[in-house]
Order: sequence, then structure tokens, then C-alpha cells
Amino acid sequence: MNPAARRELIERHLPLVRSVARRYAGEESVEELVQVGAIGLIKAVDNYDAARGVALGAYAAPAIAGEIRHHLRDRCDPVRVPRRLHADGVRVRAVELESLTETARHAADPVAETQDRLAIWAALRSLHPREREVVRLRYMEDLSQAQIAARTGLSQVHVSRTLRHALARLADQLRPGWTEGQTPAVAREARAT
Repeated sequence: MNPAARRELIERHLPLVRSVARRYAGEESVEELVQVGAIGLIKAVDNYDAARGVALGAYAAPAIAGEIRHHLRDRCDPVRVPRRLHADGVRVRAVELESLTETARHAADPVAETQDRLAIWAALRSLHPREREVVRLRYMEDLSQAQIAARTGLSQVHVSRTLRHALARLADQLRPGWTEGQTPAVAREARAT
């Protein structure tokens, strides 16, 4: 699919994400759930086949809801997570979404996409093999933390910690000059001045 058409489809269906996210709002804000649901929308757009005769909205809605449910299910830990660690998780998810969104924005430029991929692969190679495996299972195989725990023999809490640590290390390597509490956009503005 043409990168510009892909981006346009994603932007056109963001109101659908907000609508689905409102149904699941409760303990988490609608905005946070919209960010998570946008990942489901991106996956739906990438896998959509118009030849099947199903409207993109009808195809994307279950994917969006599934991503939000997946997020909420992973968030429900059998052990109560301290508020500080939960806040860290919210920031990590915001970074994940920002990275996906930025990569989607740069997809129209093959040189930028190649540079991004090379930087990501270099950062991934710097991780400990266990961290690299957990990141691969979560984001390439789209497994939940519970599924990763079952496959690797680790506890779900250990998987969560490993994933959080790995993502923090990746963010440090991929976003030089980004201090804690800043969003990537703020860091870019700070570097530009």
C-alpha cells in the first residue's frame, strides 16, 4: 500500500479508535486507551484486504478492541503494582506509540525508514539475549506477557520487568538527550534549540 494512502487511512479512522476506547474507559483514561487502540488500527490497516468486500471500519473495530482488551488484561497483575511503577508503564506505552507513529510518518521516505531500522536493529543487538527474546515475543509475535511467561518459563512479573528494562534501554539508545518525564516530541524540541 502506498505510504501516503496508509497514513490517510489511519488518520481517517482515528475517530473509530476513540469510539471503541470510550467503551473500555474506566480505570484508565480514554486518551491512554486511544493510544493503545491506535496500535490495533495500524495493524488492521496493514492487514486489510479490500478484495474481501468488508469495510475497513468493520474490519478494524475488532482489532482495536482486541488490542485494548489485550492491554487491559496485561495490566491486571495478580500482585498490586505500586503507583510509581504503573506511571512508568504508562510512559513506556506512550513511547511505544510515539515510536510507531513516527515510524509510520517516516515510512514515505525509504532512506529514513532504512536508517530507523538500522538504528533499531543496532539497539536490539545491544540488549541482553533474554531481553531481546522478550521484546521479540511481545512485538514480533504479539504475545501477551502471560504467554511469554509460559513460553520462557519466567514469571509474568519478571517478564514485565524485563520488558520495561529493555524498552527503557532502547529508548535511551534511540533518543539521545531525552530525559525522564519528557515525551519524544519535547526532547526533539529541546535538541532543536
